[in-house]
Order: sequence, then structure tokens, then C-alpha cells
Amino acid sequence: MAREGSGTAMPAPAMTLEVTVVSAEGVRVASGRPLCRGAYAVVHTASSSAPTRADADADCHGFPYWAEAVRVALPAGAPALDVEICRARAGSGGRPAAEPVAAARVPVEDFTVGPPGHLHCLSYRLFDSGRCGVRRRNGIVNITVRRIDGAPPAQGKAPAPPAGKAVDAAGPSGSGVSCCAAAAGRGKPAAPAGAVMGYPVGC
Repeated sequence: MAREGSGTAMPAPAMTLEVTVVSAEGVRVASGRPLCRGAYAVVHTASSSAPTRADADADCHGFPYWAEAVRVALPAGAPALDVEICRARAGSGGRPAAEPVAAARVPVEDFTVGPPGHLHCLSYRLFDSGRCGVRRRNGIVNITVRRIDGAPPAQGKAPAPPAGKAVDAAGPSGSGVSCCAAAAGRGKPAAPAGAVMGYPVGC
């Protein structure tokens, strides 16, 4: 968003967002094994964070599925939000512990096209979390983002979020291939009418 007649970008206003973490694909833990039971996602902003439930499927083999919506507040001027994939493990003394596995950054510009209430269907490359500072690809995450403050009242039941695509169907970063587009290409339900397609973050 640029101010007319100037080259400076206007800061984004404060927003309340509904982020649906649909699925992740091809995610591996530090040992190199596929992420399985205990996988969950956390949506982070500068002022709040919200986790999904843990996927209890022991046979997901790096393809956890949630299709769970969480709400977060995005403060004014924030450039992005983050989606982190974690694994729930037993810590010392039997206490539950969180192991960060991979994360993706979602720029504000990717979900502020169109008025509040529009659904943005997005797919991003994930990169390793906390591994000696090395930034390596580690799968894909599929999400939808919708701004709910200032949105018109919903009429009827909203369509279910689209299913994730296969890893080999994910376009390279910056290609514009989204989870909704890949689903539509396989005859699966695409984004609802009026949805705004997003683009993956560049590598």
C-alpha cells in the first residue's frame, strides 16, 4: 500500500485476523525423520499468539492436517505474522515440552488485498527453526487468512477450507501457486467465491 503521490508505504492498521492452518507437507524433525504424532502449529504476531490442536495421527509421515482456525491481533504497523510448526514432546519430569520444527513468515501485503472479510488462500515454504542458524527448506504450510474486524456479517455457512496439495505440486517461492489453485487442479473444492489468492514468500 503506497500513499498516492509519494514513494513511502503507509503502515498497515491494527487488525483482528482469523488464520486457518490447513496442513503442512514434507516436514521433518532434526533427526531427518518425518514429523508425525504431536505436530501442531502456532500463529504468532507481535502482540499475540494462538496454537492449533496437536495432530494425533502417528502415521501422517510429515503431512499433518489441522484445518483449524485461530484468531490473533495484529498491531498497527506490523510487517508480518509467523506460522510455526512444532512438536509436543514429554520434557523433564514428564512435563510437556514444545520442540520448534519449522516456520514461515507471512507478509501483511499478502492478505490485505480487498476489503475486510475476503479470504486469502496462501502456501509458504517452511524453513528450519533453531538449528544452528542454518536456514534450510523444511516443507510447506497451507493457510487461509481473513480479516474479521470491519467485515460484513456472514450469511450462511462458510465453505470448508481447501485440502492441502502434494509436496511436488507446490510451486517455487514467488510462483503464485497457491493451495487453492493446486486443489482446484485436482478437482477438489477451490476457494470460495470472492476469495483473494495469495503468493508464497520468496526464498
